[in-house]
Amino acid sequence: MIVTKLEEIDKGKVKVYIDNEFHFCLYRKDLMVYQLGEKDIISDLVYQDIYINVILRRAKQKALAILKYMDRTEQELILKLKQADYTDNIISDVITYIKKYHYIDDLRYAISYIRSKKDTKSKRQIYGELIQKGVTKENIEQAFCEEYEDEDTALQKAIKKKTHDINNLPEEEKVKLISSLYRKGFQLDSIKKYINSIE
Repeated sequence: MIVTKLEEIDKGKVKVYIDNEFHFCLYRKDLMVYQLGEKDIISDLVYQDIYINVILRRAKQKALAILKYMDRTEQELILKLKQADYTDNIISDVITYIKKYHYIDDLRYAISYIRSKKDTKSKRQIYGELIQKGVTKENIEQAFCEEYEDEDTALQKAIKKKTHDINNLPEEEKVKLISSLYRKGFQLDSIKKYINSIE
């Protein structure tokens, strides 16, 4: 294996290309420690040492830092690691490590997400948002079974958050309320039925 290119990106951080293919990022100090320069031969032993003791270690630390303040789905974590210039191989190893210790769990994430959103959003909207976050349909459906109330209860709570007295709401404001609830994914028939029932 030959170091074919060292491409500086920022603050002394360098993209390392081996045999014309991007493999990982190192800092200038790492290059000095491993005595690597362009056109240098890199042995399998040195490569493995860099991969395991530098790159993978840093990628794990990065993943844990991302998860420290907010739970993420697997897809969200992968995207964050890609943005940090980690390759698919490194990301795969990190995800395996993270899953081993249950630091990410898409079912747990879906349950928590539904719990926090169910009072203000419809089931349909929550479902769509979780799909966008990369949660599987199976996990979403299981999470709904465990956590979600019926749609009518969620609709009632969403309306109460907007107004405490729907009977005295001007017609124009009522139309705005209906539009807002519809945009949140509630069925139009359900909205009108509930509003008419309490008038």
